[in-house]
Amino acid sequence: MRRRPRGGPGLACRARLLRHARGRARRRPRTRTGLAYHGWVPADAPPLPPLPPRPADAHKASVGRVLIVGGSMGMAGAPALAARGALRAGAGLVTVAVPRPVQAIVAGFLPEAMTVGLPCDGEGVLDASADEALRPHLERVHVVVVGPGLGRAPAVEDFVLTLARVVERPLVLDADALYALRGRLAELAARRAPTVLTPHEGEAAQLLGEKPGGAAAPREAWARRIAEAARGIAVLKGPGTLVCDGPRCVRNTTGGPVLATGGTGDVLAGVVAAMLAGLPATGGDAFGAACLAVHVHGRAGDRCAAVRGDRGTLASEVADEVPHAIAERVAAAPR
Repeated sequence: MRRRPRGGPGLACRARLLRHARGRARRRPRTRTGLAYHGWVPADAPPLPPLPPRPADAHKASVGRVLIVGGSMGMAGAPALAARGALRAGAGLVTVAVPRPVQAIVAGFLPEAMTVGLPCDGEGVLDASADEALRPHLERVHVVVVGPGLGRAPAVEDFVLTLARVVERPLVLDADALYALRGRLAELAARRAPTVLTPHEGEAAQLLGEKPGGAAAPREAWARRIAEAARGIAVLKGPGTLVCDGPRCVRNTTGGPVLATGGTGDVLAGVVAAMLAGLPATGGDAFGAACLAVHVHGRAGDRCAAVRGDRGTLASEVADEVPHAIAERVAAAPR
């Protein structure tokens, strides 16, 4: 077989093909450890924050204290699942604040969590004094979650808006807290601590005053609008969950249809809170912590799907796989 001379036409052709391939690669989203970067990003785009092993002298108060505010009659499971997600993601102490009539139910779901009963009316809806009763607890925690199962009564909306103003800790807003903030995202912009909003597509449409359903929603544009209006971090849930802080927008590639069951969003809110509570361990970047939370929550779903397929997994089972998903990240951390 004849060989082409060195530097001949074959080498030039291969060089042209290589340049073309490099150009196409630059235009594709880059995938790093479960996250695909939307649009063009620099070659040194940061990967997920590493999760080192816990220090030998760690104790329950040093690894993250989380307060979850939610619950209502018929919706006691939502804050309990958020608490389970936070505990399984490594929070050392979790307190669940709920209307008094459902306090015992939540305590029965999860004995590892502490509970606080908040004043409410005869129907179990939080009343105007609930925020005052809650304030002493706000100073004792690292992160606050508001919304799972909270309900949509007008008094609840006022309660959410008050909390958004007075909480000086990182704040995760989920479910009914997002309903209270529809059209009022700008009221979050003055907050100094990180704010993470975790809507699904329907809640995102309400937040932005858009019509849900119909044609495919411009998910990345919506995530950016939410993040920019609130000056926070948007976690737009759904197939390929997006995490966006305005300039940065990444798509998660873990998880899938196995997560299409009630309560998995509550679990995610708790996992996000635990990662924010452990910010020193993740480099102090709230955006990176949110990305990490979404990644491990999806991996927990993947692990469930590997055992029982993509049907029939419970949200509590997803929460219980979170430690294993985190262990994968710890094992991958540089030593």
